[in-house]
Amino acid sequence: MRAPPPSQHRIDYEAGAALTVIADNRGVTAIEYTLIVALIALVIVVLIQSIGDFVSIPFETIASKL
Repeated sequence: MRAPPPSQHRIDYEAGAALTVIADNRGVTAIEYTLIVALIALVIVVLIQSIGDFVSIPFETIASKL
């Protein structure tokens, strides 16, 4: 039984490497987690802004009466 020519080994290796990259889900998972963290950060910023407006009105009222 003869071994396949060297060029065939390279093609098999390149196809295997391409399939490995396609099957690798780590990059997709990292992007999903990044999007989730960004969404949570955006919600926190919006909440802090709305709470800041809610809290600043009584302080401004008290400051104007002093």
